[in-house]
Amino acid sequence: MTDVPSQVVVFCPLPPKPNGIADYFAEQLPYFSRTTKVTVVIENTHPTPTGIAANVTVLHLEEYMWRQHKYASVPHIYHVGNNPDTQYMLPVLLSKPGLVVVHDLNLHYLIDLTNLSQGDKQGYALALQNNYGEAGAIIGQQLSQYGWKGKFMPHELMMNASIISAAERILVHSKYSADKIAALGHKHVKIVPHHFSPAARQYQAKLKMQYRGELGLPGNKPVITSMGFIAKAKQIKAVLASLSELKKQGLDFTYVLAGQCKPHEYDVYQDIADSGLSDNVIVTGFLNEDEFFKYMLASDFIVNLRYPTGGESSGTLTRAMGMGLCCVVVNIGPFSELPDDCAVKLEWDENFNYNLSQELQKLISDRHYRVQIGKNAQKWVERTHSINVTAQAYLEEAAKLQDNTQLSTSALNNQIFEYLTEPQILNWQSNNTINNDANNLWWQANLLPTNAAFVANISNDEAHQKEILMSLLGYTQGQIHSAGVTDFEEKFNESVYSTAVVDACLSDLANAPMRWLAKLNKILAIGAKLVLSLHVPQTLSSEYDLDRKSIKQFLIAAGFSVDQSVAGPLDIDMITNVSPTSEYWVFSATKRSWMINTNPEVYQNGVSELAWLYSGKDKVKQLGETDA
Repeated sequence: MTDVPSQVVVFCPLPPKPNGIADYFAEQLPYFSRTTKVTVVIENTHPTPTGIAANVTVLHLEEYMWRQHKYASVPHIYHVGNNPDTQYMLPVLLSKPGLVVVHDLNLHYLIDLTNLSQGDKQGYALALQNNYGEAGAIIGQQLSQYGWKGKFMPHELMMNASIISAAERILVHSKYSADKIAALGHKHVKIVPHHFSPAARQYQAKLKMQYRGELGLPGNKPVITSMGFIAKAKQIKAVLASLSELKKQGLDFTYVLAGQCKPHEYDVYQDIADSGLSDNVIVTGFLNEDEFFKYMLASDFIVNLRYPTGGESSGTLTRAMGMGLCCVVVNIGPFSELPDDCAVKLEWDENFNYNLSQELQKLISDRHYRVQIGKNAQKWVERTHSINVTAQAYLEEAAKLQDNTQLSTSALNNQIFEYLTEPQILNWQSNNTINNDANNLWWQANLLPTNAAFVANISNDEAHQKEILMSLLGYTQGQIHSAGVTDFEEKFNESVYSTAVVDACLSDLANAPMRWLAKLNKILAIGAKLVLSLHVPQTLSSEYDLDRKSIKQFLIAAGFSVDQSVAGPLDIDMITNVSPTSEYWVFSATKRSWMINTNPEVYQNGVSELAWLYSGKDKVKQLGETDA
């Protein structure tokens, strides 16, 4: 057997929370506990968990934080979904790398809950910039200034970059999600199918009519069911419209909406009334597990439509297919990976509504057709979705996590930088001989912090810059990693830094400003401090505008925010003869995003072209780390 950890810490809601992820993990817990000691961390206001074995330790978040040092070297697993019940774990997830189970690829609503829903427009704008660079910053400005938020933003902007980049390893349920995450540069993504629920085996298809009697469903007509939260994305309105047409054609049926309404999002009762199906539709409200399975097996087939998709895999779908039910899905995202003979897969195109009506008519009328698809689905789930196999895969992935003896901040990178005082700089300046022909503006302006663990020192005059870093700022030789202006990407290709000081000439980036700045982005962590000094030559040839305003725009397009800029030198006096060739522009900037615009507006060359630069580098040279 492959190695599994002796202990894990899992952040996940538990029953009785009305949450599919809570039910999912509760089913896995007994399989985890066979080999591994499990500690589950829940939110502080979580109701008392039910049905959890005595050998599982359950801690509220505040209890975990008081004793987190005890669990520092224990592998951490985080179950993340696009809902409020997983919000509590984000501060720990972003600070301590672990195995992140991404149940929903689209996490926009989850991120929204941490800022915009609490009235923090600035935090939401910063999150947009973190995920989408310059484009995100523009959207954030529109929201802050005009209150504008696009209707489809929550569907189109998935806002998952910070969580994905914080994870040491990622586990997903579909190739669709794995490919999307791998495209963002993450190197450790594992696909584990959504398991088939062991609890479902207590219910039998042959008891269909008994279940219908218990639930008050008719025994003499087809029963169609859509299960789970009743939301717009489940295309209930389209189903009602199709069923309304079929009713006019003389077909009889009962349509069950077996789940909880979201009245703030979607008024399903209005659509039921408008479709003329008030006598045909039953809305159950929230169901306990026993009711859930009985409604499922009381059905003739399941309609499980999702459009748009957030990359989620449906536990309801896996259960229904595993119980031998024919299911109707939209052929997109993870649902497109279902074998063609195991589900009715509808294309989302201009013929969707017509094809939906045709398939519903066939499924209502042709019992053999729906039963055969259900049998195919059941055999496929039995072969591929065993909970023994999936639980083992989780633990094997957790065993690959590196031990961490302390909480780190690789995603947040929220260290507090410390700087010299002005008297310290003046005192050092009076006691040291300064080369006035070299670039001194960046340290005279006091833009570089003194407490970074490592500094990327990039310059054509590495020795002078290194001397300043050691003599004035107090860095040791081992903390300074040096490279030239043309070869720093190659030298630093295995690491990213939290601090960099760059001394270059405008001519170094004149031919391709965005390409050169993209190289700087690649070597810096989110939140990193960049001090960029640019020598301004007397003559310069470039097809691009390279004034200070344009350089600032280039930096923003390259994923940075510009905090301060100065031009100089600062040490001009009435006696010193300063040549015009000694002018420098210095920009103090913060790395905000891996997303850059390779064709910014300042290029005057057509529409923007966005690129994601994250490469999944494992080692971050930042505050508090040693050069192991």
